[in-house]
Amino acid sequence: MKKCKYCQSEIDSKAKVCPNCKKKQGPHIVRWVILGVIVLGLVACVMGGNEEEEKESKRQKDFTQSEIATYKDVEYSITNVEKTQGTNQFVKPKDGYEYVKVTLKIENKSDKKISYNALDWQMVNADGQEDAWGTYTADDDVTLSSGELDAGGKVEGVLVWEQKKGDNNLRLRYYDNVFDDGYTIQFKLD
Repeated sequence: MKKCKYCQSEIDSKAKVCPNCKKKQGPHIVRWVILGVIVLGLVACVMGGNEEEEKESKRQKDFTQSEIATYKDVEYSITNVEKTQGTNQFVKPKDGYEYVKVTLKIENKSDKKISYNALDWQMVNADGQEDAWGTYTADDDVTLSSGELDAGGKVEGVLVWEQKKGDNNLRLRYYDNVFDDGYTIQFKLD
C-alpha cells in the first residue's frame, strides 16, 4: 500500500490512478519541468559569466597619451601633460623631483549617471612604484575632484603627482574597482 500523492488516501502500491480522486500517480511532471528550468538557468549563468570574462580579457587596456580610452560608454582622455617646478614660492617639489600635471577629461557617453573620483587614478613611475594622486595643484589649475556626471555630461580637471625629474616611463592608471587585481585603463605618458 501507498498514499495517493494528491488526496493522501491509502491505495494499492501498483495503482497508476487513485480510485478516490482519479489522479495519475506517476512522477510529477511539473517538478521535472521546474527542475529542468533551474538547471538550464544555472548553466546559462555560468556560461554567460565566462563570456563576460572573455570579453573583458580582450578589451583594450593600454593607450598612448593621445588616444581616447572608452570603458562602459565613458570616454577618458588626456588633454595636457606638463612637467613643472610649479609657480608657488612656498610649495615646491623636493630636490631631484618635479610636478607632473595631467589634465584629464571624462565624458559620459552612456545613458545613465556615473560617478568619478580623482582617487581612482594612480601614477606609476619607471621603478614600478604606484602612487595615489597626492598634490592638489602645482599652480592655479582646476583640480579634478569627485562627483557625478549625468548622461552626456563631461568634466575636465588637473591631477598632480610629484615624480623624479626626467622619468620618461610614467604611466597613468585608472581603477574602476579597487578590489580588482589589475587596472582598468592605462595611459603611457609622453
